[in-house]
Amino acid sequence: MIVSADVVEISHGLCHITGVTVKVRIDCNASSEMIDEESLASVVNAVVKVGIEKCEPTVAPLARQYRETSSKFLRSRLKRKIRKHHRTWIKDTRIRPKRMRSYCVDLMTKCAVKDIGVDHAVVGHSITLFCRVTTVEALSYLKQMIDCGRLSQLFSNMYTASANTGLKSRLSCGIFRRFAITATVILSTEEYSRAFESLTGKLH
Repeated sequence: MIVSADVVEISHGLCHITGVTVKVRIDCNASSEMIDEESLASVVNAVVKVGIEKCEPTVAPLARQYRETSSKFLRSRLKRKIRKHHRTWIKDTRIRPKRMRSYCVDLMTKCAVKDIGVDHAVVGHSITLFCRVTTVEALSYLKQMIDCGRLSQLFSNMYTASANTGLKSRLSCGIFRRFAITATVILSTEEYSRAFESLTGKLH
């Protein structure tokens, strides 16, 4: 289901941004005793809030330059700058462990350079990530990142880092155990089709 094909209100009433918001589901192979999805969703939402309030004003022009140039050298340079901005501001969120901040930086940087906005995350039977796109190209890249497993690997790392920093990684007998959790990011065919139709003006 497309949340909006016109104007989207970002969580907590921070701002209004045009675009299509696409619902992406994140499933994992771990039980509720091993993970705390509420905490992981809170991490994503904290990063998104920082991104909107502090990163976006400086990152948006750099990301636009990245998309407009065909120079690999310039793209690489711009991407490093974008990553640096995200790393600087996300550091202030005090997210632990340090590698979790690194994964969040990866997520925000990958999305920013391709004009994909991460709006917020909610928890139901699994985590649902709401992503905003304003062009067919951005939607296609989001699908590509999902189809090739890039986002699944990133969220697998995030789930694993969460479990292994004590969110749910101590057994009832008090013995610490490390987990390797596999996450699968899913964009349904229906969701993609509705977003595509909305972006191309074919949704009635």
